[in-house]
Amino acid sequence: MEFLLIGESKIKIVLDSEETKKHKLDEGSASLSGAGMRRSFWRILDMAKSEVGFDPAGDKVLIQLYPTASGGCEIFVTKLGILPESSARLVSRSNRISMLQKKRSIYVFDCLDDLIRASRAVKALSGDTPLVSDVYESDGRYYLSIEEYGKGGEPTEFPCILEFGRGLTADVWSYIYEHSKCLSEGQGIERFSSL
Repeated sequence: MEFLLIGESKIKIVLDSEETKKHKLDEGSASLSGAGMRRSFWRILDMAKSEVGFDPAGDKVLIQLYPTASGGCEIFVTKLGILPESSARLVSRSNRISMLQKKRSIYVFDCLDDLIRASRAVKALSGDTPLVSDVYESDGRYYLSIEEYGKGGEPTEFPCILEFGRGLTADVWSYIYEHSKCLSEGQGIERFSSL
């Protein structure tokens, strides 16, 4: 895999045919709308961050994928935070473009059973895809912090969570972290879905 920075807000990523298949970006794979595909892109972007310092965290990104004749692909990733609002709206309306966003979401559950049910629903949707999630408890309430990979404009990657709990704003995370008991760090969904 080759990473070429094009300024602060854009990167070109070149994958050969084996890498393209490994990351399921070949033509036989699912479309960008799938959660597995979004997670594949973010794993590649995490590699770009460690290799060349390109960090799109907190930004919506525009991803353009072009297959090559050799079976590989070229991917251009642009941070949309640099675009004026009107331009970003135009880009997001195109049916030939997918925007991705990675964020940390916080949910609260009134009882342990609700957390377990939500964890099982998320696990069923994600399959074998590893999920980064933490679980905290305070005063009989349970808090789930989960890394979500959504398409631009989607409020959550796992809407099934909202059947059992409520979403919280990110600004409460530091309070929960400091004043609650950690029950599982990094593997919350995995642990509580198996109860």
